[in-house]
Amino acid sequence: MSEVDDSLKQTIEDVSSRWGGRSDFKVEIVGGWREVIKDWKKAGGKVVHLTMYGIHIDDAISNLRRENTILVVIGAEKVPREMYDLADYNIAIGNQPHSEVAALSIFLDRMFRGKQFEKEFKDAKLKIIPTAKGKRVREVS
Repeated sequence: MSEVDDSLKQTIEDVSSRWGGRSDFKVEIVGGWREVIKDWKKAGGKVVHLTMYGIHIDDAISNLRRENTILVVIGAEKVPREMYDLADYNIAIGNQPHSEVAALSIFLDRMFRGKQFEKEFKDAKLKIIPTAKGKRVREVS
């Protein structure tokens, strides 16, 4: 994001508090992306840059699953050349323009082999009950 929006952070934290995953998920608004990436790498983490360019996701996913700690960066328009150089992996999510949300969704689905749909968060207050029509949500006690 090019501008800071505190309401986005609040919305994500609110969703996590109701649907679970608070201990697994963190939102942090930072000033400079370069410093974040450099500090991440210094601490031993790997940087995965999702883009239209780079190695096709299917050719890289098995290596990515072996990494312990990754920071996912999603490229938008006019990504600085430096991002490609700093990334440990430049991963192509398709080879046509696409949305950042779509890129992240495809990446997460490949990373978790579709098993993310089986995950249950212990701290969830709400749970969706699958149904062919309508919406069913149950409060978790």
